[in-house]
Amino acid sequence: MNNKILVGLVIAILVVGGVWYFASQNNQTGQLEVTKVKIGNLPFVNGLPLYVAIENGYFKDDGLDIEVVKFEAVNQLSDAIMTGQVDIGSPTSAMAATAIANYKNPGKVKIYSVSGGTIGNSGMSFIIPKNSTLSSLADLRGKKLGINAGAIQMKIIAREILEQNGLDIDKDLTIVELAPSIQIDALASGQVDALLAVEPTPTIAVNKIGAKLWISDAPVKYISDPSWLAAGVINAQFAKENPNTSARVIAIIAKAIEEINKNPNQFRQYLKGYTPLADDIISNIPITSFKVCENITAEDVDSIQRFLDIFTKYKVVDGNMSIDSMLYCN
Repeated sequence: MNNKILVGLVIAILVVGGVWYFASQNNQTGQLEVTKVKIGNLPFVNGLPLYVAIENGYFKDDGLDIEVVKFEAVNQLSDAIMTGQVDIGSPTSAMAATAIANYKNPGKVKIYSVSGGTIGNSGMSFIIPKNSTLSSLADLRGKKLGINAGAIQMKIIAREILEQNGLDIDKDLTIVELAPSIQIDALASGQVDALLAVEPTPTIAVNKIGAKLWISDAPVKYISDPSWLAAGVINAQFAKENPNTSARVIAIIAKAIEEINKNPNQFRQYLKGYTPLADDIISNIPITSFKVCENITAEDVDSIQRFLDIFTKYKVVDGNMSIDSMLYCN
């Protein structure tokens, strides 16, 4: 082959390849997509897919620069995703907080995954001190119940469960809002008589202060089964402007989710450092289930919708919140 022709073919291939590459990295406006992504996270077990992806170098291998932004309260994470302070949230975002934010500001956030489960791994339980004489939920009358601070989701879950047991949350007991970091001390000191808490708090309390797991998997028993109370959430504007980067991030989290669901016990170790768990407690933590948007079934949608409907029931919102309108599937 003539050398000039060969050189011409090589140049053509490089040009076409370069055009294809840059086109694949551009959004609909033609702007180059970002490769640095801020991911918001709460120190919960539900964040395990993020921890696995980071520790195994999945983001780095894909050329993504990840900055994890830590939050202590559910509402803080929800607000940060809504306002674009972070681009995406790990699967620790509260399902209801996301739905409420979307109801008030339609189309601002989308759900790319859910986490939770059924009996044995839903991740939310009532716990009481080891010497407590409480027997049934009705015994909370006149008592103090601790819940996550600033979490409308937790308060409404508590309201619904207590109402089913004959208690008015506004009249019959006192709700004490506490940051997860001080909940166990509050229970041990008698500041509260019981906690409705999210893992890993229940397991830590059982192992650290001898607390009793009073009613495990409470939302599953009283509200919906399966119970998908947490979600992976993405800022809709970020997703629109960076569709390829968004797809890459979600695909990496989906890869970690698939690995975790196949063998939860194998990945417990990655909770260390991201949650307040000591080595001797990690082995006792129930690992929640995870699903990316594409794997959410009609049964899952119905279960989530039943959960969201209680927020309309208690007039947190003045209309219906639809899970279907929030799903973001690749």
